[in-house]
Amino acid sequence: MTRAALLYCVALSTACAAPDSTDPPGPALLFAQDRGGLSAAERELIFKSLWLAVDSTGTGFVDQSCGQPADAVVTFSDLNHDGQKEVLVIFGNTCTSGMAGSSALLFIKDSAGTYQPNLGFPAASADPQPTSDLGYPDLLIGGPGFCFPTWRWNGTTYEYLKNEPQSPGGCDNR
Repeated sequence: MTRAALLYCVALSTACAAPDSTDPPGPALLFAQDRGGLSAAERELIFKSLWLAVDSTGTGFVDQSCGQPADAVVTFSDLNHDGQKEVLVIFGNTCTSGMAGSSALLFIKDSAGTYQPNLGFPAASADPQPTSDLGYPDLLIGGPGFCFPTWRWNGTTYEYLKNEPQSPGGCDNR
C-alpha cells in the first residue's frame, strides 16, 4: 500500500485490509455481507448446520435434499444483552421447509462458548417479543397461516410456549 493510500484510509477511518479469503466457499458466501465478529470455525459450524451447498455458479445456495435453489439470510443480535451475539439464520426453500418456504436456526453460545443450534424448523421469522424468561426474549415464529407459535427460553434451549392468533379466530381449533 502506498503512503498516499495509507493516509487516505486513515483520513477516512476505513479498513483497507484485503478481505479474508480463508473461509471455504459456503461460509464465505453465507457471511459475505457481515461476519458479525465470528471466527472462521464458528462461521463454518453454522454453515454446516444448514444442509446447504454452494450452487454451480458460486453465487447462491442449493439444498442438499432436492438440489433446488435456496436462500439464506443471517442476522446478528444480542438477545439477552450479555455482550455475545446470537446468530439467526433464515434459510431454505419449499423442499426443506414446506409451505413456510424457509426454516429458522438460532445459534446461542453455551457456557463453554460454543454456538448451539436452537429452533431448527420451518419458519419465515423469529421475532423477539417484549416478554422474556431467564434473560432471553420470547420469540414469535412467523410462517404461513394466522396462528403463530411463541417459543420461550428455558435456560438451555427455546421451547414451545403458546400459540398467538394473528387475526381474530386465527388459532381457533388448535
